Amino acid sequence: MPARNSAALPNAKDIASTVTKTKHQLLGRLCGHIPLPELVGLASPLEAVFSLLDRTVSSNEGNSALLIGPRGAGKSSIVRKALDALAEKHSDTRGAGMTKYHVVRLSGFIHTNDKIALRDIARQLLIEQDLENILIGSFSDAFSYILNLMRSTGTEDEAQRPPVLFILEEFDLLAQHPKQSLLYTLFDIAQSQQTPIAVLGVTARIDVMDLLEKRVKSRFSHRQIHIHYAQSLPDFTSILRTALYVSSADNALDNDISVPSSHAEQFNAGVDKILATKEVEIYISDVFDLGKDVRQLFRAFIPAAARLSALEPLLSLSHVKSSIEKEATSAKFQVLSSISLLELCLVIAMKSLVQGGSSKYNFEMVYNEYKTFMSRHLMAVAVGGAMKVYKKPVALKAFETLVEMELVRPVATSLAAESTSGGGTLGRNDLLAGTSQGTRAPKEYRMVQLMLEPGQVVELVSDRIDVPAIIRRWSQQ
Repeated sequence: MPARNSAALPNAKDIASTVTKTKHQLLGRLCGHIPLPELVGLASPLEAVFSLLDRTVSSNEGNSALLIGPRGAGKSSIVRKALDALAEKHSDTRGAGMTKYHVVRLSGFIHTNDKIALRDIARQLLIEQDLENILIGSFSDAFSYILNLMRSTGTEDEAQRPPVLFILEEFDLLAQHPKQSLLYTLFDIAQSQQTPIAVLGVTARIDVMDLLEKRVKSRFSHRQIHIHYAQSLPDFTSILRTALYVSSADNALDNDISVPSSHAEQFNAGVDKILATKEVEIYISDVFDLGKDVRQLFRAFIPAAARLSALEPLLSLSHVKSSIEKEATSAKFQVLSSISLLELCLVIAMKSLVQGGSSKYNFEMVYNEYKTFMSRHLMAVAVGGAMKVYKKPVALKAFETLVEMELVRPVATSLAAESTSGGGTLGRNDLLAGTSQGTRAPKEYRMVQLMLEPGQVVELVSDRIDVPAIIRRWSQQ
């Protein structure tokens, strides 16, 4: 009887292993480390990229193209998926000891000049020869020398060079290299058909062609593949669903992180219920209407995925709602959550001035309000031992920080200033530089306004746990 029960019920070790694999799948996809099993709405650009690379490998064509799209639209996923499909198609030759083609990855963030790029090209092509003497000459000669070395060592047939696929991430940064020698050489070789290479530039800048010199443009094929964010709300939701679904042992691409089919069905059914919840549907719709960036959706589910455990192996709706509430908080409140206690006291002092009837005020008025309150409650503060009355220079520095964060806005007080600025509003640089109000008034006397409503200040203080009780009561007066 005990043996039958232990066989029927999964033990704690199996449950822990299943939860670990589930977290690995979800967090890997949501953070971008693991590709999604399916690219929703990107079949056409994926086919175009795969066809371009495959013609270079299969037919020894020279090709070049640009993959253009906004950040988070799936450019890197398309490239990764196309390379995986290419490796699967030509697995018979790549699995045998000979390499039929090479893949070279460059990034504008890392390869900040042509010499660094050339060294890394040689490293990725497994050329171990010292290139110090070669780098003295022109970039074109050095690159041709590397290709000749690859021809003589890469294949048995010295007359045939193996195809090379160049993936240029952050292409617009590579285009800012002096003389654009790297791009010119790659495009020239691709056009001349001397060596079968494919050059695929990946960029988020739609005006990237304007960055290229005329001689580089003359060598480029002008083939551009554009991708966009999801065009419909169902597609947008499908992308999130694809990221949250766990893969079972029956259909997983990587068996090391696959989970049992029974757990996958139960987990995916729970995902469907969460996505069908009204609050989640409203949040997905809001993100779609505002920017269509699926990464914002992913961020809302990362905390819930990180909380999976053996005691709670399924996604929790309460955790998801909590993450959504935090993500839905305005950027202004996200900034306010990190301000110091002194800066928060100055904000409360400005709120008190507003409630007292002052629509405009300067630092002297704010500091006097702050000092008056603190002096009146000095004994209570001293008992708590957590606060003190800051001197005016320290408070002025905190006040300037609020101006730099644009939580406090300088305002004009004279007709001359209004006519000069086109209205009654000035920029933060005007206050910091002393050009507000049409005069070079001291910083302490330049009029400002708080960019928060009194109710928002109360909400801000109530959300923070590090605020002393006396300051909390002050904000609620």
